[in-house]
Amino acid sequence: MSDFAGQNQQPDGEGKQADFKADETPAVLGGDDYLNGADEQVNDEDKRFQEADKLVETPVPHAPEAYEIDYGQPGIDPYIDQQFRNFAHENGISGQLAQKLVDFNNSLEEGRMQEHQIQTDAWEKQTRSLPGWQGKNYRQNMGVANKALQTFASPELAEMIRASGFSCHPEIVKAFYNVGMRLSEDSYVDSKKNTSREKTIGEVLYPNQPI
Repeated sequence: MSDFAGQNQQPDGEGKQADFKADETPAVLGGDDYLNGADEQVNDEDKRFQEADKLVETPVPHAPEAYEIDYGQPGIDPYIDQQFRNFAHENGISGQLAQKLVDFNNSLEEGRMQEHQIQTDAWEKQTRSLPGWQGKNYRQNMGVANKALQTFASPELAEMIRASGFSCHPEIVKAFYNVGMRLSEDSYVDSKKNTSREKTIGEVLYPNQPI
């Protein structure tokens, strides 16, 4: 009997394992820490869904023509307008999101125009600082360059140069100025016909070449 009773006795130290505090429970897979983290993850997902819902508050129009889009500028190219409407409709883009895309593109375009204006201003300053172009000489020299532009460039080319901002570029201005200076000698008597005429552009640019 004594042996049997002895088997029910636990060794010293055993049984004390239950003497721990509740807040000392180790983290386990699927325990309270996991559940709390899952709740936070669900809340984060809810926020993302709510933000996404804001972009689709307005339904997709039944036809591309039904979009109400404000491009923020008059005279938008009808082809570009139709292509964007078709793209938005085919990809299930709501009217609100379509407008946001247009506004974002406008902000990018405005930034590009500002950078282009900064570059154009820098080119003009470089031209004004060329040797012999300071002060009143600038307007006089530009007059010479413009004379060459009007003589040899078509209205379409002149407009392209102005629209691109290269009308202020020092290298472009100097090229037309040099041509304009040669134009000051463009009237001469043709010994064969004994009449005065203007030199061709080839004669102006390459005066040493035989006619």
